[in-house]
Amino acid sequence: MKKKVLWIALLALLTLLPFGSVKADGAPLLIAPGPAAESDKPFWYPQDTSNFQFFTDATAPRVADYADIFTDEEEAAILQAIGTQSARGGADIVVVTDSSSYGMSHREYADDFYDYNGYGFGKDRDGIVLFICMEAGNRGWWTSVTGRLDPAVSSGPVLYTETVANALDDALYDYMVSGRYAEGVIDWVGNVGTWLVYGVPFAPLWYPTVEEQAVWVRERNASAARIVDNAGLFAGSEASALQQKAKDLSDTYGVDVVIHAAKNDCGMGKNAYAQAFYQYGGYGLYSDYSGILLVMFGDGSQLLYTEGEVPSCLNDYETVERLLDMSGEAAAGGAAKGAEKYLSLLEKALKNNRIPHSSGSWIMGIVMAALGGLIPGAISRGSASASMKTVRTAFNSNDYLVDGSFRVNSGNDVYVGVTTSRVYSPQSKSSSSEGGSSGGSTYSGGHTSSSGSSHSGSGRKF
Repeated sequence: MKKKVLWIALLALLTLLPFGSVKADGAPLLIAPGPAAESDKPFWYPQDTSNFQFFTDATAPRVADYADIFTDEEEAAILQAIGTQSARGGADIVVVTDSSSYGMSHREYADDFYDYNGYGFGKDRDGIVLFICMEAGNRGWWTSVTGRLDPAVSSGPVLYTETVANALDDALYDYMVSGRYAEGVIDWVGNVGTWLVYGVPFAPLWYPTVEEQAVWVRERNASAARIVDNAGLFAGSEASALQQKAKDLSDTYGVDVVIHAAKNDCGMGKNAYAQAFYQYGGYGLYSDYSGILLVMFGDGSQLLYTEGEVPSCLNDYETVERLLDMSGEAAAGGAAKGAEKYLSLLEKALKNNRIPHSSGSWIMGIVMAALGGLIPGAISRGSASASMKTVRTAFNSNDYLVDGSFRVNSGNDVYVGVTTSRVYSPQSKSSSSEGGSSGGSTYSGGHTSSSGSSHSGSGRKF
């Protein structure tokens, strides 16, 4: 009887306790949801999405740290950066973290969080959201844009293209994998702000703002330096010598000759970077802006950009590849050596409309010519040998000779040179559907979210 009373009392006590455990400060400690709860929608998700109407909520949190990966001080710093850059770029910037994706893809979570919580500036809800998922086995992030930033619906100067997406994701990746989340997000916000102002994620000092681009008028700048080293590849004396050589070629052949050393393409893509540098820098001669620009990038690659009237050989892909290969080989002795070799070859192109082959190419030609004679000879020899009878076993050439005649010493084949060929691998093209990209991100352009609005975006796992 006593045991029965004790059990009843214990059950009554349990009914009075809150569900879950209790922290030392008296606050309830929530129990992590089981696998069945992972498919439930997050608390901010509308109950009825079929009748959803877009709205704007200026008071919605621009940093929603549901995964609790930021300290209070870090969150304040991120908010301050967002305030500065969103005002600077005229678009909403939002960051959300969560410990679960609730059965949604990272893309779906980011799109829906932005749409269903009233984010965006203006009638088109211009803005960008970064979703960081901290779910075990599903860690990663997704960046989603809409409004004037979405290339699927906009033709404006600031678009979240695949090139821009890869550049921003590349910069964020190292922070995420090393667990420096707040530092990475602050850097990402700053890069987004630069992109909103200039149209490229890491605009160099010479690049005009979007507003300046709208009223820009192209003009020639005769006083601009023809050797511009932003990567620290040339010593002062080397740059001066190259500058004089470039000037001499320009004066002699009536075409602007420019060399630019750049650390990277600033998130523009190498071709776009070269064109922007040439045009915004005021390069080119005469009304057609005739000129030849060599860009030497920090990763060792080179790119040739031309405008106007230039020798026809510089419009031939194989010829240009040979020019860059030969100057690249010379660069093994230093960037200045490569630039000197390039100017020397360019002079030949300007004078004779052709670029000579390298010594290795001539050796290869001789070898191929020799092989062309040896192969038919070997076939003829094989046919003749087939009609002959062997009278005894022969182990070397001496066994075929008559005693007393001349002797042939044994020898070995020696390779006197090695030639290599390079296979051209084109860069991946932008895709309008979700898929892998050259920079490691998944990019999705012009997809429709659950709310029915258009979004573009990209993301990675870490």
